[in-house]
Amino acid sequence: MIPAQGAAPVSAARYYNTESLGPSHAMQQAAHAKEVLPSLLGVLTDERMARCIDEAYREIFQGDRWPRGPERSQWLGFARELRAKDPKITAEQVRAAIANELRLERDGLDVATPENIDMYIREAIGWVSWCYEGTPRSATDEDMRLWRAFAAEKKRENPDIAPEDLKYAIIDAVRAKVTKMDSTAPENVDRFIKDAVKWVTLCYQGKKRCATPAEMAYWRAFAAEKLREDPKMSPETLKYAITDTLRAKMTGTDSTSPENIDRFIDDAVRWVSLCYEGRERHASPVELSYWRAFANAKLAENPKLSPEELRNAITDAVRAQAIGVETLSPADIDGYIMEAIGWGSLCYLGTSRAPTAEELERWRAFAAGKLKDDPEITSETLKYAIIDAVRNELTGMSKPAELNIDRFIREAYEFLFRAYRGMPADRPRQPTPRELHEWQQFARARLREEPKLSSEELNAYLLDSLRTALSNQ
Repeated sequence: MIPAQGAAPVSAARYYNTESLGPSHAMQQAAHAKEVLPSLLGVLTDERMARCIDEAYREIFQGDRWPRGPERSQWLGFARELRAKDPKITAEQVRAAIANELRLERDGLDVATPENIDMYIREAIGWVSWCYEGTPRSATDEDMRLWRAFAAEKKRENPDIAPEDLKYAIIDAVRAKVTKMDSTAPENVDRFIKDAVKWVTLCYQGKKRCATPAEMAYWRAFAAEKLREDPKMSPETLKYAITDTLRAKMTGTDSTSPENIDRFIDDAVRWVSLCYEGRERHASPVELSYWRAFANAKLAENPKLSPEELRNAITDAVRAQAIGVETLSPADIDGYIMEAIGWGSLCYLGTSRAPTAEELERWRAFAAGKLKDDPEITSETLKYAIIDAVRNELTGMSKPAELNIDRFIREAYEFLFRAYRGMPADRPRQPTPRELHEWQQFARARLREEPKLSSEELNAYLLDSLRTALSNQ
């Protein structure tokens, strides 16, 4: 398989930030003793790029095809172009770029020849009929004529259209025709209304039902008004305008009337009580009165608040009250500390425990410092600041980055060799003395460049660098 003759030349620059499609098979082979050093982060060798070609072929053809001599030369030239554009390009990026080109050629997406366009049409007809009619079928002669003309029109409108974009334009148009989403004709508008009523009643009333004659008349008038406002509105946009407005009407988010506000309150109390108390219940008269005042205050602050925004504000406030993050009282702050210690010790030490008296005092001081720095900090922000700080302390991430270098290197070797080289967990791969020394120097050089780097940032940097070196090996 060779880059198509006559096709537009592939630009290596477009792969500058190519993302890996996942670890290659070569990276999953059994561990070996060859050292992995920071020097592997340098310019890729021709030998390593040649292996990227094999890895790309393995990914795309699953071992059924391998590059012949001329093909290998073509792809090695392509890889060298990538390297010339970006000397720091990684083996994974080279492999992914070659694999992407192979996929395009395999699937007929490298150039929109008449033969490839016919393939796009047949695949579109087969896929759409299977999805929306339950049985895949072949394209008829009439289908082929219709969609060839469609493709020709698309190419006239945009001579630079990519083959892949043309393929999906055909699929989208075939699907729109099959699902009656290709026009805003009266019969299609009626179908949009019926589908919307069935879906919304199923979701919000628990039982699907058909639209009544009164509803049909109401939503036909709604659709006509939308089309008057925007004669170029697409069928899909109109369909979702009907669905969204109907849903808002049925769920009471079409206005902030007193009746809808009561509904927002009751829905919030029912949802929060189910989530946090284990039993759904309705709002009591006291709660209704309290949250009505809250809603009215919100509307007084912002008269343009939408019904949905008000509903979400009520829900968030009810939830905050239920989980004790609505105030910054000493009792609440102690609660945040106890929750953080209990959760952190369970996650990182295996057993949940309560904070000691010394820890309580220390984290109270931490909270006081946060409040001093930002007097307007919310209770939820403070709670998660405490949780994050406790976690960092339990995991050692609160220490200066310099003190964690050896640990980060050893943990990176253990994790990456287990994940990418199949090293068993009970026999972790440890760095050799040379590896440890060279990665220590590498980490310290990074800290000299950026002395304020946190432990967490240095850990991520080392992990990514070692992963790249392992891939480049």
